Amino acid sequence: MDFLIYFIITILVLSLSYRIRLSHTLIFSVSLGVFIIVRAGAIFTYETMVFVLFINAIPFIADRFKKDFASHKEDMHLDFDKVKRVHEDLMDEDRREIESSLEREKKLQQVLSLYEISKDMSTCLLFEDIFSIFSSTLKRSFRFRLSRLVLLKESKDIDRVYQIELGHKINNVAPDDFDREIAKVALETRKPILISLQEGSDFLRRLSVVRDFETLVSIPLFVEERVVGILYVENLPRPHFENFIILAGQFAIQFQKVVLYKKVQESSITDSLTGVSTRRYFLERFSEEIRRSMRHKTNMSFLMLDLDHFKETNDKFGHLVGDVVLKEVAAMLKANLREIDIIGRYGGEEFIVALSGTGRDGAFQVAGRIREGVEDAIFKAYDEVVSSTVSIGVAVFPDDGADLESLIESADKALYKAKETGRNRIC
Repeated sequence: MDFLIYFIITILVLSLSYRIRLSHTLIFSVSLGVFIIVRAGAIFTYETMVFVLFINAIPFIADRFKKDFASHKEDMHLDFDKVKRVHEDLMDEDRREIESSLEREKKLQQVLSLYEISKDMSTCLLFEDIFSIFSSTLKRSFRFRLSRLVLLKESKDIDRVYQIELGHKINNVAPDDFDREIAKVALETRKPILISLQEGSDFLRRLSVVRDFETLVSIPLFVEERVVGILYVENLPRPHFENFIILAGQFAIQFQKVVLYKKVQESSITDSLTGVSTRRYFLERFSEEIRRSMRHKTNMSFLMLDLDHFKETNDKFGHLVGDVVLKEVAAMLKANLREIDIIGRYGGEEFIVALSGTGRDGAFQVAGRIREGVEDAIFKAYDEVVSSTVSIGVAVFPDDGADLESLIESADKALYKAKETGRNRIC
């Protein structure tokens, strides 16, 4: 019976120790101990004394346990918070990695897209075609205020300026002070220029005085180590600089290609000394004119010109002076002929001319102006003063021949006759 009472008392004290403060529990356990001692009276046994001490120790044991448990609980909370923070950091890092991967994928797609555009440009051999592809891509893929392509002459002066704006067609505009200043900078540095108001630049103050802008990217265009143009864009967002430079770089490569192609093409159809058509190109065009005259049943005249005593001029004054005479005569031919007429150098001091839609009377009038112009001209070259005359043979389609060979033969015979009858003549 006593054991049951002691067990109930122990459970009660232990339960109170977990629910109320230590001081209150001690008061209760001490009071309970006094009550047990008083109740035992004379029959107070050793077991009773141990039990009284035990129930008074229970509050201290329970309090110690509560403190340890609370400390352990707090440590667990701290560990949980730490694990939670690590988990959140890992989640943030994973999210950033995903975003970075998506951004890299987006940039890769943009670069691949630019590469495809460069392939499209590489199939073009005309400036107008590659510039059209470039400007369409620029307007479709980027946000900017305006972009301009400034083309330079060999003298480094501005030749032409093309302007690209969102929502507008490509315009050929007059150069302004900003174009001239940015051309000077490009010629000085010969390098790409990237300017942002936030980052600053050596050229920021110099260019911003001329025009206000937030960002500026300028790319010089080279042909055979010479700056022939400048491509620049204003107010392009800073993150887009890299992709624009890639696109501009591809345009620069293709621009150089088409310029060199045009140069090679011109050298193959243009005589390098006189600037008129080469013999081969002239004969191709002449054949086309003959076919056209056949279709439309119109006249066409052919002139063959030869400078009189040109060998003596070369022997007396030298070939450099002779070259100047040839260039001046070619310039006189261009001045006395229409744009639709064709001029070629047949070889040495001989020139050939095709007069479209011109009969015999008109051909002799043109030949007369040319002969008189050469006769009256004074050619100055390298401190030498030279004069010359020209003999001209005339052939008319279809009277003197209905094909290329027969017309050339007729004109050659007429030229021979002009020389045989005294030179400085037209036959």
